[in-house]
Amino acid sequence: MRVILNEGVPKQLAEALRELGVDAHKFPKHLRQMTNGELIRAVEAAGFNVLLTNDKNIASQQSLRGRNVAVVALPLNKKRQLVERAADVADTVHRSRPGQHVEMRMDGTRRAKKVVAEDTVTEELPAISPFSFK
Repeated sequence: MRVILNEGVPKQLAEALRELGVDAHKFPKHLRQMTNGELIRAVEAAGFNVLLTNDKNIASQQSLRGRNVAVVALPLNKKRQLVERAADVADTVHRSRPGQHVEMRMDGTRRAKKVVAEDTVTEELPAISPFSFK
C-alpha cells in the first residue's frame, strides 16, 4: 500500500511508517498549491492508495466516489505525538479502502465514510487509545 503525506503532515511520520512496513512518502514540492480536487487526482494518478492529511474538511469538500484512493485525516499535526502513534496511523491506513474518507479522532474513535450508490455508508473502525492534547 503506497501512502503519501499531505503538505501539513510532519515529514518524520513517513520514516516512522516505513519502519512499520508502510510504503510512505513525503509530500513532493511539485504538488504544492494544488486544490484538494487536483491533489486527489494527482495522488491517484501517481499510484498512491492513501492520502494522509490533517485537513478534516476534505471529506466534505471532495467526493471519492469511483476513486482508487482513500483519504485518512489525522486528529492533529504534532510531530512527536504522530511519530509516537505511528503504529495506530499504520493500522488505520491498512484498514482504509479505496473511495473512503477515514477520520481519526482525538478521543481514539475512527470512522470511515464512503458513498455507495446515492447513500453514505459509515463504518466505525475499532477504537484506539485517545490522543493527548500535550
